[in-house]
Parts: sequence; structure tokens; C-alpha cells
Amino acid sequence: MSGARQEAGIIIAGHVVVDEIIDVAGQIVPRKALGGAPSYSSLALSSLGYSPEIVTRIGDDFPDEYSDLIKEKTGLSIWKWLAPGSKTTSYRIDRSGEHRRMWLAARCRELTFDDFRAYLRESPSDRSLVLNPVAGEISLSLLERVSKEFELVFVDSQGFVRRFDKKTGEMGMKSGLDISALAGVDFLKADFEELEAWSGTSDKESAIRQISRFVNNILLTSGPSTIEVYEHGRLELKASPFKVRVQDTTGAGDIMLSSFAARYTDSKQLKDALAFAVTASTLAIRNYGIEKAIISKAEVESKVANVDFEKV
Repeated sequence: MSGARQEAGIIIAGHVVVDEIIDVAGQIVPRKALGGAPSYSSLALSSLGYSPEIVTRIGDDFPDEYSDLIKEKTGLSIWKWLAPGSKTTSYRIDRSGEHRRMWLAARCRELTFDDFRAYLRESPSDRSLVLNPVAGEISLSLLERVSKEFELVFVDSQGFVRRFDKKTGEMGMKSGLDISALAGVDFLKADFEELEAWSGTSDKESAIRQISRFVNNILLTSGPSTIEVYEHGRLELKASPFKVRVQDTTGAGDIMLSSFAARYTDSKQLKDALAFAVTASTLAIRNYGIEKAIISKAEVESKVANVDFEKV
């Protein structure tokens, strides 16, 4: 592909987030960071030469410095998505231990079908849709309805399968969802724990079989490690990233899925799109915070051959 700005027509839907992050044990003042898929993905896609759109909601408390950053880097106005009287979705994240812990501190209003109407001039829309909620702001019924309106639909499991303790707000996982809501989805991204949440079973093969009744393609992730691609329930590709010095993996999955969606929408080549996405997300995790989403397309293209594809 040339270095010219592409027009893949990618829409990223989900809440923008303001995170408070504890990076090391004993850290007294959390690091504040802009987060959420519309933030990471729009910045990443813009830096890679695409023109993303977003569907989101923010509260009155959203920092001007973050809206200015999004406007400067993507050309998008975040304030058009203001929900007056609401707070911006916020997580407190402790990544100082072996396992990341998260608490939901605030949640903006849910997304509705009306939020997508501006992109539905044609039926189905020729744009691709990435549904990437963080805190249940996209319901299963909305997922089922809106996914029928777009040519290609990519879904990140995270915000659909999370549950929150009513007293503390600490994040856990659901168990057993209505998988039929995924019937209009082309690609589902999930890690093993999320597969278990969708299907209600800890048996990997059984979970894949159940989900593959409704979704043609599953991107099975394992943090910064190997990604397995299942097509109609059968393992087709295994891609392993090259080594980098990892600083911060927050948002890496958002960058991976959105860059995969954009590249696949352009090329319709599964292996090419996966290599591009794995490279982009691998290069991103060398940096902290939202800055990781500002990626050099030239560097991605120069390192894409370093992704290791195993025989399956």
C-alpha cells in the first residue's frame, strides 16, 4: 500500500475512558491516562493513514487536554458526543502485581441505535464497524441490531463479558451469554477467559465450537503472545509477535483489532491483515499511555515480515 491517506471507512464504537493507573507497588498517586477504544484506535488509525470515525459518550468532566489531543491527531471533535450531566467512564487500574486488577469508578450513559444513524445512509453501510465497549455500554440487543447494518463487523469481547461488584466496583467476568447475539459479527476478538465467559464452559474446543455456530472468525489472543485465528471453528493461522521491550500493554488489544479491521477492509487478506495488526500493536507497547497509539506506518511496514506464522 502507498503512503497516501486511506479511506477504509472504519467506525469505532465504545466509551472513551479516563483511567487512573497504578504502575508499581506502593505508588501513591495514580497516573491519569486517556483510554478506551475510540481513543487508542482513532489515534492509531490516523497515524497509520486511515480516517476513522467514532461513536462514544463522554461526561462534563472530560479534560480539555484530551479533547485537544484527539482533535489535533485525528481531526475528530469529541465534544459532539457529550452526555450532559454524566461523568466520563473511568477505571482505576492496578497493574503492579502479576495480574491486572480493575475497578469501575464511573460509567457514562449507554450507546443507543440512534447514535449510529448518521452512518446508516446506505443499507448495509459500506463502512466497517468495530464494536469495542469497556463497561457494558453496548448491550447485546444493540450489538445484534447494529451489526446487521454494516458490511463488516468486528467485535472485541471485553466490554460485553465484564461484570462489576456492586459494592466495590471491581471487575470480574460473566459466565454464559446469549451467543446468538453475535450472528451478524464477522470477527470476534477474545482471550481464553472471555471465550469462557461467552460460552459458560472452560473447555476451549467446546467454547470455540459453540461460538463458531454464529461467528465465522475468532481472533483468540493471549496478551502480548500468540494470536490464533479460527475460521468456521477450525484453526487457520497462528501468529507470534517479535520481541520488544514492553512498557505498557494497556490499549494494545484496541490497537490490534482496529488496525486489523482497517487492513482487512482494504485488502480482504487475512494473513496480511493479521501481520499488520500484530506489528502495530507490538510496536505500540514500547510506550506508556495514549502516546503508544501514535505509530509510524513506515516502521510498521518495515517490520511486518518479522511476525512469525506457525504451521497449523
